[in-house]
Amino acid sequence: MVQGLISNFSILAASIFVLVQCFRRSLITSRHNYKTKLVLGLVFGLVAIMMMFFGIHVAPTVFIDLRSLAILCAAMMGGYYSSVLVGLIISAGRIFLFGGFTDAAIASSISAVLTGIICGLIAYYVNDYRKKWVCSLLVAALLPSVVIYSLMGKASLYITPVFLFIFLSSGALIAYFIHYLDKLKSLFLKYEAEVSRDYLTGLLNYRAFDTVFNEKLQQADYEQAELSVLLLDIDFFKKINDTYGHKTGDEVLKQFAAVLTDSTRPSDFVFRIGGEEFAILLEKCSHSQALIMAEKLRLNTHQRTFHLPVAPSLHITASIGVATFPEVAGENLLEYADNALYGAKKGGRNKVVSYTG
Repeated sequence: MVQGLISNFSILAASIFVLVQCFRRSLITSRHNYKTKLVLGLVFGLVAIMMMFFGIHVAPTVFIDLRSLAILCAAMMGGYYSSVLVGLIISAGRIFLFGGFTDAAIASSISAVLTGIICGLIAYYVNDYRKKWVCSLLVAALLPSVVIYSLMGKASLYITPVFLFIFLSSGALIAYFIHYLDKLKSLFLKYEAEVSRDYLTGLLNYRAFDTVFNEKLQQADYEQAELSVLLLDIDFFKKINDTYGHKTGDEVLKQFAAVLTDSTRPSDFVFRIGGEEFAILLEKCSHSQALIMAEKLRLNTHQRTFHLPVAPSLHITASIGVATFPEVAGENLLEYADNALYGAKKGGRNKVVSYTG
């Protein structure tokens, strides 16, 4: 009996581990769409069926396992609809795969559906993670125990205490396991975001630029779409640092970054790739549209007053180079944009220059 229930626990724990790795966001704290809830329900439903194959027969038509823990996991991660779906899958599996329309199968099926409904409601209405698990675990332990007693009578009194001990212990371990994995996932995502962000401006950094640029260039090539690159440089930034100090220079960088994010589309990618050097990727943006965007950025920068805490208010300018794929081959795109930026600097600064080869 114990060996079979341990097999159940191992199947469930392994499935949870794989799920956490497959999903990008937190499975506990994130709000999922209906597609994700459906996937979670189907996965835990199949996991529950696998667990039933390792069930322990305690009577000719009665066997016990930890299938109800799959319902709890679905409720904690996917909510009400995932929980109910797992209950329905268990119900169908119990009848059509394990014994047909016997009294034991029907009673177990009803118990599974009720567990799915009740645990789903608990997950929906109770916000605290521990309270959710405690309440759901008690429900999921109580209903199968009632079914076992109704089917076996006094004979179940020897089995039920062992089952309850293993079930509640396994439930507590699974709750901790999910919480621990989810916390690790959150820390990893936080670290990943910090690694790809510039500490000063909050923009994406050069490391992220290299990754995103290559990814978007491949996508544009595959879709035969346009991809424009803007390279920007703050004019005479060294003079600002030398005159007013690096703290003032940092403030200028932060405010300039705000100009860029406020002036671009939500779908655009804005990067700080060097000291006063910035880059913007414009997906599905023609060369003429990119030039319009670049001129808008140049004008917004020129017209903005940069209010600084330890220096007089400043007006700054920026030089911008523009190049667009597929007018420029992908392997030359950054080089041409950089040449255009150099041309803007050499031509007097505060300019937008397009370089097409």
